Formats: sequence, C-alpha cells, structure tokens
Amino acid sequence: MEDKAKTFKTAARDLAWLLDRGYPPKASLKLVGDRYRLPAWERALLVRAVVPEPQASWRRKKKVPARKLCGRKVAVDGYNVLATLVHGLRGRPLVLARDGFVRDAEGAGRRLRLDPQLLPALGLLKRFFRKYRPAFLGIYLDAPVSGSGELAAYLRETLLQALTLPGEVLALPEAERRVLSGEIICTADGALLDQASATFDLAGYLLRRRIPFLRPF
Repeated sequence: MEDKAKTFKTAARDLAWLLDRGYPPKASLKLVGDRYRLPAWERALLVRAVVPEPQASWRRKKKVPARKLCGRKVAVDGYNVLATLVHGLRGRPLVLARDGFVRDAEGAGRRLRLDPQLLPALGLLKRFFRKYRPAFLGIYLDAPVSGSGELAAYLRETLLQALTLPGEVLALPEAERRVLSGEIICTADGALLDQASATFDLAGYLLRRRIPFLRPF
C-alpha cells in the first residue's frame, strides 16, 4: 500500500510539472498514467488532485474557516458534498488535492439515497451546523440525477427540520446557479470553486480527522 501511495504521489508531481508548463491536460494525464501504469480509478483521482499552481493558489485564497459560516447565507452543492462524505465513510480512496480540497474518484451515483453510510454522513452534517449555524442553509441537488426529488424530501425531513434553520433543500435542473447564489459555497467542484467568491470544503473538513487519504502535495 505504501508503494502505491508513493507511486501516486510521484505521478501527481509529474502531472503538476506538465500542467504548470502549459501542456494539454488530457495528453498529460495519459502520458503520466501510462508511465506509472495507473488503473482507471487512480487516473480519475489524479486528475481531480492536480490543477496548475496559479489556479490552485487562487482557489486556496478563497477558502474560509468554519467559523465564517456562522450567520451567513451558505449554499451546499448537495451531491458533491454528500457523495464525498459517503464514499469516505465507506472507505473509498480520497485525495487532498493541490488546491486544498478533498476529493474522491467516484460520481454521486443514483443510489445515494439508499447507501447505508448516508445516515452517518447526515449525522456529521447535523453536528457541524449545530456548532456553526448559518443565517440560511440551502442544499441543492441536480434534478436530472435519478431520485433527486426523493433525496431532497428526505434531506428536508432528516436534516433541515432537525436543525431548525431557515433554509431550503431543492432539486433543480441547474443546481449550480443556485449554489453560486450563496455568500459561502460548500463544494469541491473545480468549476464552481473558480466562480465563487468564498468557499468552504465541508466534506473535507468533516473527514480529515476520521478517514485517511492520499496527500500527494
């Protein structure tokens, strides 16, 4: 296991070297992945771990500490945060990316609502938001994902109502727009991080002291 972690770290640094010098991301990933014979899941994790340093630095500067969420309008990228929490609690590989955000190698999937780790993940979220209470909590899910409406209803009942916070849980055709309406957004999605003015790595914060993950940088 230590050898695999060392190989991944070396591959991440090689990919970072290429991206920092303007080489095409897709070709660079293939070159590095082939060189170190990385399987598909490691390549997926690698591409989420490495971004060019100027972009990584810009994202890091927009990160805020947990206490800054108190009394603010907070928007959560629902599938991104929940999937990372569930996968981490399930023991799937996680990586602390170059931009300082924790990510996994998997998508949200259609069966998140039925995952046995969803309830423990919601428990972590409840404890967090009881300590750091925002003025408004919005959780937004991508409606095109199957089961989003049912999951939104479940989150309203088991999370938002339990917290007695002003807020909403919605499944929307373009959830990203609503996420970006928050004063502080909780996500590790690169495209949203680049557009936001203030960000918080909610899943990463909750998992850092509970789950081991790769640290290539």
